[in-house]
Amino acid sequence: MEGQQEIIAQLEANIEQLLERYEFLQKENEILSNSNFQLQQSQKGLQDEITFYKEELQLLKVAKTLEGSEGYKTDTKAKIDFLVAEIDKCIHELNT
Repeated sequence: MEGQQEIIAQLEANIEQLLERYEFLQKENEILSNSNFQLQQSQKGLQDEITFYKEELQLLKVAKTLEGSEGYKTDTKAKIDFLVAEIDKCIHELNT
């Protein structure tokens, strides 16, 4: 009888430890989930910022190309003339 009571007492102690560990792990999981969500939001914000700056860089490159330096002014003018001619062709084809 005494051996059974010891086994029951040990089982109760083990169950109590398991319940405490379960509660601890639940809290830890909640903290990690919140941290993960915050990091995902931060990453999304940084990705949006990267996209914005990539677009800004592209616009600056286009502006710089159109501005042209002394050596590239003729090339830039030729590109613009070519684009205008292509647009004129498209308009002419649409009208016919």
